[in-house]
Amino acid sequence: GSGKSTLLQILGGLDRPTSGKISINGAAIEDYSDEKMAIFRRRHMGFVFQQFNLLDEYTVLNNILMPLKLDGKKPDKQFLEEITALLGIADKLKKYPGELSGGQQQRVAIARALATNPEIIYFDEPTSALDPELIGEVLNVMRQLAEEGMTMLVVTHEMNFARHVSNRVVFMEGGRIIEQNSAQEFFAHPKEARTQEFLAKINQR
Repeated sequence: GSGKSTLLQILGGLDRPTSGKISINGAAIEDYSDEKMAIFRRRHMGFVFQQFNLLDEYTVLNNILMPLKLDGKKPDKQFLEEITALLGIADKLKKYPGELSGGQQQRVAIARALATNPEIIYFDEPTSALDPELIGEVLNVMRQLAEEGMTMLVVTHEMNFARHVSNRVVFMEGGRIIEQNSAQEFFAHPKEARTQEFLAKINQR
């Protein structure tokens, strides 16, 4: 209820702000028409949601290629091979989502987000629907992406990810930013009383 997902949707052009400006590469995207925003999203952004949002009637391969098909583009076979190998799903392309584990389905969702080679990927609680073992599996994939230079904006309650993978942490509560800093400084030297209280509770668990 802190407004994290709403902020993510606004930054990704899925919802419009009631005030303020959103600038991406100098472009004020809140002024875009719905059609122009949809094209901008497909060509510059990738999205990974809590519930995977895969299409059950399509194979894994067709799910991954869906953003390209919507944009009328042909897939880069070499790039497709690279991302499916990176995500460990190269042998699952002919299967259907219902035949995969939760962790594998989330990997397919990440591959779909990567298929258009976006400049940024937005993750909305990508591990919330997974059990602890699968959370580690998906976080390892995200860590690999971070190491390869992918820009990611992640809404998460998973503090291990925020602590060990993120280079910047923004702490929100009640629709407001309470504190933001590098991950190292945020966890080692929180400045705000509310942040200190929150991290103290986390460390007690």
